[in-house]
Amino acid sequence: MKPLLVIALAIAVGYVSYEYVYPPFADAMKFTKHVPKKPEPKKQVAVVPAPKPMKKEPKVVMEEPKPEPKPEMKPEEPKPEMPKVPEPVVDPNAFVAPVFPPVDELTQNWTVIPKGFFKSPKQVTMKKDLELKMQMGKATASTNFKAGAKIFVMDQEGPNLVVGASAGSPMRGLVGMDDTDFKEVFAAAYEQVKVIQTENARKAHEYRLAAAERAKNAPAPAAGGGGSSNSKPTKDADGSYPMLLASMKAGEVTEIKPDNVKSWGEVAQEKIDGTDYWTVNVKYETQTMFGKFETEAQARVRNGKVEKWVYTGSGEVVP
Repeated sequence: MKPLLVIALAIAVGYVSYEYVYPPFADAMKFTKHVPKKPEPKKQVAVVPAPKPMKKEPKVVMEEPKPEPKPEMKPEEPKPEMPKVPEPVVDPNAFVAPVFPPVDELTQNWTVIPKGFFKSPKQVTMKKDLELKMQMGKATASTNFKAGAKIFVMDQEGPNLVVGASAGSPMRGLVGMDDTDFKEVFAAAYEQVKVIQTENARKAHEYRLAAAERAKNAPAPAAGGGGSSNSKPTKDADGSYPMLLASMKAGEVTEIKPDNVKSWGEVAQEKIDGTDYWTVNVKYETQTMFGKFETEAQARVRNGKVEKWVYTGSGEVVP
């Protein structure tokens, strides 16, 4: 044990002597070989990071689109033809019914009732109880009318009707149109006129067809009869017939006037009720209680003059 301690103590003394005793002694004796070198301070080097290379934005280069290869065109297969619907055959001799304006258009939404409708008083029914002031000149009287009572319409003033207690009463009052069944009465009468006018037009159409057939099969005119050449109406350049105009101006017919004629027909020869006539159909406008409607009449000429005017639909004499 003691030898170990002696060795350890010797090593410690040697180390202390080398570190602390020998340097000053070596320095005095100018020994440099065994002087321990002092560590030099490390130089700090500032490291500057290298600049990052600038990114260049890629240039956009517009390239023309390359034409796509066209697909090979195959011959089109013939499409199956759709069966054609045959167009309806229009019969040139078919009857065409007249067209009538609707009642709202005819009356301009009930603001203008045709004056012809008031030529004779029309009876209407009250829809509610009303006290009406009836006036004649300066005299005024109040009259009560119960719902369901009958009253006579004489005229129109705006949205009101001019009414009287009876058809011949001189007393007049005003009642709202919607307080009566006037619209229903007017519309029903208009429908009746439309039916009559359509039927007359149908008969006139049938008469024209029959007249054309008769004229086609008519024998040669007999000398001196209604078919003689000197009695045939002549036509002017404007389409009118001087013989027919003279008949109108002479008052032989009052409903047909030169200024209300719409069209002149062609001259035909017909045997009617065993008598030969030259006939001319004339379309004209006639005034009715619902306004003007187109009507047709026929002039029957014999011995150089118009013998009569008749409606082509009914055959009745035109006044």
